[in-house]
Amino acid sequence: MTIFGIHDAQKLNKLAHELFTEKRNHEKLRGWFLMRELAAEYQEQNPGETFKPLAAANALRYAIERLPLDISFSAIFAGTQADAFSESYALINPAFKVEEFSGYCDPVAIYNDLKLDDGISAERIEAQKRRDSGAEYVHTLKKIYEKYETYTSEVTFFIEQVTGHIIPDFRGVLKTGVEPVITELREKAAGAEAEKQNYFNAMIAALECVLVLADRYREIAERKARESTGDDSRRFALMAETLGTVPRWGAVNLYQAMQSFLLLWQVMCLEQTPNPYAFSVGNADRIFEPYRNMENTSREDAANLFKHFLVFFNIGSRSWAISQNVLVGGKDNSGNDLTNPTTYALLDAYYEMNLPQPILSVKLHRNTPETLYRELGRFFFTPGCLTPSLFNDDSLFEVLAASGIQEKDLPDYSVAGCQEPLIMGKDNGNTTNSWLNLGKILELSLNDGVSLITGKRILPSSGTQNPEERLRSIKEIFYKNTEICVKEMTDAANEASRAIALLPVPFLSAFMGGRETGCDMRDPVYQGTRYNGSGCLIHGLSVTADSFAAVDALLRERPADAGRLLEALKTNFQHDKELWNYLMDCPKFGNNIKAVDEEAAEIARKISLLVKSRSNYLGNPFRADWSSPSTHLLYGYWVAATPDGRKAREMLNYGVDPLSGDASSGMGFRLLSGMKLPYREMNGGYASHFGVDPRYFTAEDYPGKGAQFRDRVIAPLFFNEANKNTAPFYLYVNVTTPEMLRKVLAEPKKYAPSGVYIMRIHGTFVNFLDLSPAIQEDIIHRLDPASTALKEAV
Repeated sequence: MTIFGIHDAQKLNKLAHELFTEKRNHEKLRGWFLMRELAAEYQEQNPGETFKPLAAANALRYAIERLPLDISFSAIFAGTQADAFSESYALINPAFKVEEFSGYCDPVAIYNDLKLDDGISAERIEAQKRRDSGAEYVHTLKKIYEKYETYTSEVTFFIEQVTGHIIPDFRGVLKTGVEPVITELREKAAGAEAEKQNYFNAMIAALECVLVLADRYREIAERKARESTGDDSRRFALMAETLGTVPRWGAVNLYQAMQSFLLLWQVMCLEQTPNPYAFSVGNADRIFEPYRNMENTSREDAANLFKHFLVFFNIGSRSWAISQNVLVGGKDNSGNDLTNPTTYALLDAYYEMNLPQPILSVKLHRNTPETLYRELGRFFFTPGCLTPSLFNDDSLFEVLAASGIQEKDLPDYSVAGCQEPLIMGKDNGNTTNSWLNLGKILELSLNDGVSLITGKRILPSSGTQNPEERLRSIKEIFYKNTEICVKEMTDAANEASRAIALLPVPFLSAFMGGRETGCDMRDPVYQGTRYNGSGCLIHGLSVTADSFAAVDALLRERPADAGRLLEALKTNFQHDKELWNYLMDCPKFGNNIKAVDEEAAEIARKISLLVKSRSNYLGNPFRADWSSPSTHLLYGYWVAATPDGRKAREMLNYGVDPLSGDASSGMGFRLLSGMKLPYREMNGGYASHFGVDPRYFTAEDYPGKGAQFRDRVIAPLFFNEANKNTAPFYLYVNVTTPEMLRKVLAEPKKYAPSGVYIMRIHGTFVNFLDLSPAIQEDIIHRLDPASTALKEAV
């Protein structure tokens, strides 16, 4: 009996849509609280269990054994992420306000999001909040933030303890099942030294959790089979039979492989409850193609299974499990294309469901078949449809190899969260460990270390009081101040990483190299993964470059106005419109102007090398990541006026892009500016967005427009023969206009009758109607059609 012998394509499609609707309308996210409460209950009952990884695994099992579970009558797979997430992700919360942003790393702030319903009393909430507040981890983290508050309070830099942003490698266990892995670990434990023996036993206990979960779901499926009739009864009987096989043993078809994967994923998320954002799947087409091929499952049948697979990643009324990434496409080390039938089945599922999560990313290279581009046309040119992120394998292989990635691992690079390249199952990148605000450092450098927002001294005085002398020395002062901030930031980030090491993750570690090393992937002393680093997301590239260019112009053309400029920055240009107009007319990055483009490239190179010169908690380099996942908006709020003409508290530029409105010469010139940036140094990733007007693509159908998109956008950007430098390797687009989005907001029932209108927001896509108003406005503002007009320069 197979699922395709029970339900036809129409029924499977109908069930997937019903399941998504059920999730959006009825699911209340309270499971994370029950998980925390049950784990605390176990810890109180077992105070003598001192080996943290084993205690964590046993607490996880205790909670999974008691957590309320069910299976929807619309489901074809058992499993849910819902018990690992809360309704708290700020950017899709309509109550979120930029001006109220004060960080998002307080581990107990999540309890403020709970509502007094579903039998969870205020007393229980307060009791669990007290337990967590008294934990060693929370106490340690609180001290770290207090220590560095001078810098973080106005976001000179920011740090966080990383939870997700990892790509596990489940391929081996999908093939063999969990039991052989447990047997392997028992054999290793028998011959290991005491500490590693204990850790192997912790991984065994953690892996047994997924077998407990499968058995519990099997019992529920058996009950539902008895309670149902006809095809529904047969569906639940198949589910029960499958859960008796996987993930205990290896999968023998696509249906079994997906069921196994989803339960492994569920336990991985439960282990890090609450909110393990940004776990990513990796190249799903390569993971699942062997199982599709076992029974030669058709494209249509595979797509219908993948529809249910994708619905799994959508949690609650706003799809709260944000930034979980699924890849397709790419190449091997010989340049051979690795797309396969599962690639296209996944694309069908994504297009037909059009869900807010998970993110779709596509790897491209010079030998990517035209068929793939033509298939992508429907995504880019269907209004309100999700658009994939695009990655350039040719360039990323080069960037990662230069960072020490072994050649055999390059095809396995995947994307964690929005756009951070990591090696699946082997790389703990701690990708969002630190965040650097060049805009704030520039402000402090111009004002002798004192904040123009609050008047507080944050950095030491440069000793340079003469206005003209300070401006002539501004680059030297800026880089010296950046060195100070980067040292403090990386020290703080390392302390945060040591803090989260107090919360070991033996289940996840089993799929990240822990079975080989006998170490937790979070271990702060012994490296548990093949690759390890810490990320630094760097903000404000073009604002800083444009500001330096403006200062150079002013000193060259009107040096007597040096003091006037510094005073105008203090007053936000309120009393000097003439000077503001002059600064706005100075050269801006993104228009192929040599001096400012070279300034941006020099800043990017110097800051990247500075960041990479710092060592993380294990002695590995930090990774330079020039992305800003809506934080360009949040961090810009804490930056005063800058010499490029940007006014106080306005957003910084997004990623490596020009500041919105500053690149007005069309896509060709913008591409030429961008080509000068040192992408080879951006081994942590970077962000770039094009807002593209669909009217520039004139083919008669979606496939034709997909081919035009390759020729007019992708080829000039990624595979430009005139570019002798390392090519750009990342892009996302929104193919629409500001006018269209205004219509969607004004008449959502007309333009988005389903209640879902997908748009890109940094490296993920979301339902545009779910976003907070500030983020909706940011997306509209950054469409910036002048910067991507298809003029002759392309």
